[in-house]
Amino acid sequence: MAVMWPRSLPPDVTANMLRDTECEVYRRLETVLDDSFVVFYSRPWLGLTEDGEEIDGECDFVVAHAELGLLTLEVKGGAVAYDPRSERWTSRDRWNVTHNIKNPVQQARSAKHELLKKLKDSSHWRARWIRARHGVVLPHSSAPRGDLGADMPQRIFCFSETFARGLGDWVRSRLGHGGANKGRTRELGRDGLRALEKVLARPFQLRVSLGATLSRDDAELESVTQQQFHILRALEAVPRAAIAGAAGTGKTVLAMEEASRLAEKGVRTLYVCYNRGLACEVRSRMRDGLPVAVMTFHELCAEMAGRAGLSRPAGVSERQLFEEVWLELLMDAFERLPEEVFDAIVVDEGQDFLPLWWTAVESGLSTRGLLRIFYDNNQRVYASAANLPGEIKLVPIRLTLNLRNTKRIHELVRKHYEGHEIEAVGPHGVEVRWVSVESPGKLQREVSDCVARLHSIERVPTGDIGVLAATEAIVQLLAPHDRLGEFAAVRCDQESGGRIVVDTIRRFKGLERQVVIVAATGESVTDKELPYVALSRARTHLVVAGEPRVLDRMRGAVRVG
Repeated sequence: MAVMWPRSLPPDVTANMLRDTECEVYRRLETVLDDSFVVFYSRPWLGLTEDGEEIDGECDFVVAHAELGLLTLEVKGGAVAYDPRSERWTSRDRWNVTHNIKNPVQQARSAKHELLKKLKDSSHWRARWIRARHGVVLPHSSAPRGDLGADMPQRIFCFSETFARGLGDWVRSRLGHGGANKGRTRELGRDGLRALEKVLARPFQLRVSLGATLSRDDAELESVTQQQFHILRALEAVPRAAIAGAAGTGKTVLAMEEASRLAEKGVRTLYVCYNRGLACEVRSRMRDGLPVAVMTFHELCAEMAGRAGLSRPAGVSERQLFEEVWLELLMDAFERLPEEVFDAIVVDEGQDFLPLWWTAVESGLSTRGLLRIFYDNNQRVYASAANLPGEIKLVPIRLTLNLRNTKRIHELVRKHYEGHEIEAVGPHGVEVRWVSVESPGKLQREVSDCVARLHSIERVPTGDIGVLAATEAIVQLLAPHDRLGEFAAVRCDQESGGRIVVDTIRRFKGLERQVVIVAATGESVTDKELPYVALSRARTHLVVAGEPRVLDRMRGAVRVG
């Protein structure tokens, strides 16, 4: 079987009836070609333009072979017809409705040249001439008697008869014989295949780890969807953008990927967030060797103040230092050290930035620098829009798919969310487990027993488990001396090393685990933000333990606040 990108078709593609023919061709190519072929299906990540049109210069499939070269394919479903007098192409669908369509030969040919240009511009490509061909697949159209025109010989088309019985042979014939020509043409090679993967399939390289159990649900949640790839491409032409989404919509994944892409292009890039635990996680997951500065806002303030030789003034309160003084030091530092400004700043957790901080952030951005702000737009919890920098013109982009949680967890979280509609695209998952505890004093025993059962009976690795509580006092009650029962525990800003993370809900904000246990106490429901954050951290299994009255509030049966 051929090596396919993506490895499986995303749900939003298979559910789209307009993509039925492409899905049919995807499955056929996967079956008839062996594993020496690599097939890239463009639709899941290239998406469409803002007005719903196909992106110019892109094609449906790219077939690549280390020895044979590459082949760009355009696919048209229905009964396709061509009128040479008007040069008009049409397609008649299953309901006998005729539509005007673009010239598929021209599309395939243009895509070939556009792809070669992208390869030439890629830092991963070693310059050489390679064999590159184009073709058109018409699975539902019969072959005509002759060529369609001088530049449209019948051999470049795969009609229904060939598609059904000889697609693999047709692909090989379009690519021609293997090996380099006597002239200047060389093989695509293994390095060429890797370069193609970087150009066409790069976003698929961000993955989350799979656990020993619940792995099927977790595997489905790995699939990055069409919208995410479209967002990444849309950002390329936007100097300043604000990307809004609820918990689980992939904001941090996109923020990391955007920072990585910019850094790979040689852009001096800063990834900055509010939460220390999230900054530590991003630093550990960022690809080795990428020159991305990853810091919390206050780490950035302290770092730059130190470089500029500025010291914190005496006699100010911690709150004043936190909210005002550090940002003044940051602006002074960038003014003294103009060579230290960044060409791109990616802000994660933008909803937690105070309004005055945005002036300090912008002071660290070069004149024509890029700004990306990722933020949670839960109107019930955050005054996000009001906190964003009003004087900076930001292009608004919405994330509308929950890519982290199973549908059952999503349905619970949405009771604590108000904002634009979010759709869960993952599996249904297992039921949320509610553990009734008679009194707060018995909470530690229940949580400890739950962890022991998950690990010993259900075979969940301890490194995939997180335990969250509202306050530091409850954390210390659950895991005194860094031990939760028989298991070693760490905080979220420490290297896990396969140990259970036990921390406060606020400190765990922006992070996730395959399984999360929420130790719910009265403090967990005094603030609208805490249930929303706590319940959305689990990818595939959520356990909530607490007194019945607290569980009712966590369920959303009683509105918080």
